[in-house]
Amino acid sequence: MVVMVTSPSQSSSYRAPFKGEVLRLNAVAGPPQDSIELTRAGGVIGRGSTCEVKLVDPTVSRKHASISCQDENWLIKDLGGANGTLLNEVRIEHPSILAEGDRIRVGPWTLQVGVLDTTSVAMMTIDDADESNRVRRLSPAQTASLARHRLNLFIECAARINQAIDEFSLWDSIMVSAIEGSGFGRAALLRTDANAESVEIIAYRSLGGDDRPDDLSRSLIRAAAEGDIAQMLSDDQPVYGQSIADLNIHSALCCPIMVDDIVAACLYLDARGSEATVQNDAASFCQALVRIAGLAIANLRRRELIERQQKMESDLSAAREAQRFMLPESRGTMADMPYAFQFQPGRYASGDLFDVIELPDGKVAFALGDVSGKGIGAAILMAAAQSHLHSVLLRSGDPTEAVNAVNAYVLSHSAVNRFISMWVGVLDPSTMEIVYVDAGHGHWAQCNEDGSARSERIAAHPPVGIDGDTQFDSLVLKCRAGDRIILMTDGVVEQPREEDQEQFGMDRALEVLKAFKIPRDDVEGLHKAVCDFAQTDELADDTTIASIMFPSI
Repeated sequence: MVVMVTSPSQSSSYRAPFKGEVLRLNAVAGPPQDSIELTRAGGVIGRGSTCEVKLVDPTVSRKHASISCQDENWLIKDLGGANGTLLNEVRIEHPSILAEGDRIRVGPWTLQVGVLDTTSVAMMTIDDADESNRVRRLSPAQTASLARHRLNLFIECAARINQAIDEFSLWDSIMVSAIEGSGFGRAALLRTDANAESVEIIAYRSLGGDDRPDDLSRSLIRAAAEGDIAQMLSDDQPVYGQSIADLNIHSALCCPIMVDDIVAACLYLDARGSEATVQNDAASFCQALVRIAGLAIANLRRRELIERQQKMESDLSAAREAQRFMLPESRGTMADMPYAFQFQPGRYASGDLFDVIELPDGKVAFALGDVSGKGIGAAILMAAAQSHLHSVLLRSGDPTEAVNAVNAYVLSHSAVNRFISMWVGVLDPSTMEIVYVDAGHGHWAQCNEDGSARSERIAAHPPVGIDGDTQFDSLVLKCRAGDRIILMTDGVVEQPREEDQEQFGMDRALEVLKAFKIPRDDVEGLHKAVCDFAQTDELADDTTIASIMFPSI
């Protein structure tokens, strides 16, 4: 009887994206390291003193990788260090979604996402130093050829491995092939660090149906962990240590499975007692087998990362398409008032809301909002809120009624941790007045033709979606001919500078705006100033700027 020791949860290699308010990373290889916990704010992994996750080693960059929570997904991004960041032994080139059980390699550390894998078994190896004279490391020259009569069997095994559709079936195929082709009675796939004092058993097979092994040779595993194939030779006069002698193990072999020059796992085989004689070319056979296995594992993992990336990009593409569909023209004139806006999603899809509407009575509604959070969820809430706001403003032309209606809508339709900071105003060119509601926004400025600029900075009300009892009231702002109202999201004022993390701030925004006279220059000039300040075009957050101007005399 053949027994596979594993869990039903391993029946598929697909791992759902990690969900949760806190991401836990457990060090499963490398120097001693306490468990790491990251909140939704995320953090940077590196050896620098400002990193949230400090891993001090020469092979770790000052800022090596970053982990962030975008919408409901946790993502990891390599920050361009010389040694790279590996996810499941695959070097990442783009932001990748993290799943439960993923393994992140940074320098000498391997960090596992989530709780330690309960589907595998951790155990101690036996100290068999007394048998070290029986352990022989084999060079590639010694195992370079396969006997011709074994070629067909190897081809069958290689085909079985390459047909595996997920990692579970791949592990199983490797062990079945190893037992069939080598003559060993039991096989285990395991992970370990370089010391090999303990191992994690990924999967196990036995021709005899016995339980998972508790007698693994530390010497063999240590050699395999260093990238060598190691074999324990038969001994007709056993005078070696009691642990091996009592177990009556007469042959054992351990082979590293390499993925991109990294030991991803070890194939451990042994035979004992009266079990069949191990084939003479078992080491050669298994060396070729693990080479094929390493390529197959690498292909599976790359394919999984590509599928995750494609799914994320597909979702983001749909969110961006919805945003483009709802946005007005970026430049235009309404009721003789020119306007312009420019928006740039931070990393993914934007959660910023913008609308400009010519009302039936000759007035113009002008609105900007910022949904809490980022990614697809924020973009969906933005689209729903904008649609609701648009319909109420068209019907009533009253910013107070519109904001109160959106508040009720968001509270009844969104998650409890979602809210929207929002500025909604109705401009009347006949009276030169703006009736507006500032719901937790505060990032707006009034600029005059004479070059002066001012900002209230403090919102009169909390954001939309926090409290159902909040009643939003409007304020009135008197303007002059040629005055401009510039709205911006917090991606402008809170954009940090790389070297010292100082924020751009409203004072800098006002100084920039003083130099301009028309809405188009406002949005283009302020956006350029923010990018120059950050020294990058890839801004940290969604960035939207909108400007509208009362008619000049």
